[in-house]
Amino acid sequence: MAKVFRPHGSLDVYIEDNILYVKAKYTPNSEMVGHFQEKSKEHIDALSKAPWGSIAYLEGDSIFPLDAKEMIEANISDMTSMGLIAIAVIIRNSESPNVVKHFWQSIYEKQKVPHQFFDDETDAKSWLLNLIALKKNQKN
Repeated sequence: MAKVFRPHGSLDVYIEDNILYVKAKYTPNSEMVGHFQEKSKEHIDALSKAPWGSIAYLEGDSIFPLDAKEMIEANISDMTSMGLIAIAVIIRNSESPNVVKHFWQSIYEKQKVPHQFFDDETDAKSWLLNLIALKKNQKN
């Protein structure tokens, strides 16, 4: 029988301007992925009526074990089927930012999700809002 752990760290999820903000500070584990799914479900349901994007703040060295990585990939696939068009990522306070970037980039590329890494929220939000506007115009 597999041991079940508590989610490691803290997670804040909210919506602003058709953008799902995910602010995560943790030592990664699969329980944290499950916690994200629970906390974000209502928000994603609300966003799913129109194209939307996400800004992910990753605090620390956000590299998950294999079982959690597979859960993340399935979660991103579900999110794209519900209107997610792109993800902007901001990595903070990491001792290995290039490793973190490579880990997340491999997930986004496998799921074919447009993504970009940024140093600040202003640029990330601007990039996402432009993509959302383009997608809305394509639908009209």
